[in-house]
Amino acid sequence: MKQNPLIFDVETIADITPENRDAISALAEKREVSAEEYASLCPPLARVVCIAWLDVTAQKLGALFDASLCKGGWSQSLQVEAGDGSTSTCELQGCDSEAEMLCRFGRLVEQHLGQPNPQLVTYNGRGFDLPVLIHRSIKHRVIEGRELLMKAVNENRYRPLMHIDLLDAVTFCGASPRFPMAAYAIGYGWRSPKAEMDGAKVSTAVREGRILDVVRYCVGDVLATAHVYFCLNGLPPECGPSTGGSE
Repeated sequence: MKQNPLIFDVETIADITPENRDAISALAEKREVSAEEYASLCPPLARVVCIAWLDVTAQKLGALFDASLCKGGWSQSLQVEAGDGSTSTCELQGCDSEAEMLCRFGRLVEQHLGQPNPQLVTYNGRGFDLPVLIHRSIKHRVIEGRELLMKAVNENRYRPLMHIDLLDAVTFCGASPRFPMAAYAIGYGWRSPKAEMDGAKVSTAVREGRILDVVRYCVGDVLATAHVYFCLNGLPPECGPSTGGSE
């Protein structure tokens, strides 16, 4: 049976305000990390700034981002260099707020899971991306997609149908050590998606108004995740996005 995967990734920053900083700092101190580091990785405290995805069947690469964080203008598309040397075009959708972004992506999830043989594909999505989307949707009272994401994250990890977490796939559900997605992408012949930015630099980029750099990084992670997915499933490279040409 041919699957219909939607491969996605999210980027977050700490949702710290003057009212909650002391409380978050106290929680972070127990783990010996900064309040910003703690909050950016804690699902209910991690503000989503970008969500990127690849619809493999539709051959469409897209990204939602919080345009209120953008310094300057932006176009409706972004050229992103993939790890195999090709270039893909990503359709951009700017949102006025995190809530709008979650709402739009929730509708995309609902639409996708209503198609034949759908799958959501992530790397460590069960541990981070899905919980973030769920808890931030709860915060903003966003109902679009939430029930389906709850169902996906609660699936039997040994027999997944709705959601394929590639971290489970590459570690054989925890039988082997955990390594970052980039390690597998590089091992499978892909250029490191962390060459110009990694998760630790996202907050600084957002603070400087460089949200489009974060979008490009997030899209790069999606393309690398897709490469890992294709390799694990024995699929040819042409299964990836064909919206751009080789350099």
